[in-house]
Amino acid sequence: MLSACGYHLMGMGRGVVPADVQVVRVIGAGDDERFISSLMAYMRDNASYSVIGGASDKQADAELHVSQLSESLASITFDASGIATVDRMTLSGEMSLWRDDAQIWRSDSITAYEDVDVSGGPTTIESAKTRIRSDLETQWMRQAWLKLSSGF
Repeated sequence: MLSACGYHLMGMGRGVVPADVQVVRVIGAGDDERFISSLMAYMRDNASYSVIGGASDKQADAELHVSQLSESLASITFDASGIATVDRMTLSGEMSLWRDDAQIWRSDSITAYEDVDVSGGPTTIESAKTRIRSDLETQWMRQAWLKLSSGF
C-alpha cells in the first residue's frame, strides 16, 4: 500500500465526507432548484451515503452548501467589423461541507466553460446556448463531485 507518496486518485473514495456520515443534505443558494435536483441525482448515483434535499424533514449528518452559482456570457472573438462571432459561456460556483454548524471543507471556485458560435441566426444561437448550458451543468457536477470525493 502506498503511503504519503503524493499519489491519489481524484474522485475516488469518500474524500472530505467523514466516514460516519450516512446522510448529506444539499442546500442550494438562489433559485435554480432544477440544477440542485440534478446535482443531487448525480451524487446519489456516485455516493456511498444518502443524499437529501434542503426541504427534507429527514435528519442529516452533514450539509453540502452550493453557493455563488452563476452563469455568464462574454464575447471573446470578433469579426473585422467588430461584431461578436464567438461568446464564452461560463458556469461557476462553490461548495462547502458543514457538520454541527461548523464548516469542515470548502471548495475553490468550480468553473466550467464552453464557446458558443454566435454568427448564426437567433434561433440557432439560442438552441446552441441551451445545449451548451446542459453540457456545462454536467461538467460542473462532475468537477464538483471529484472535488468533494477527493478533497482536491
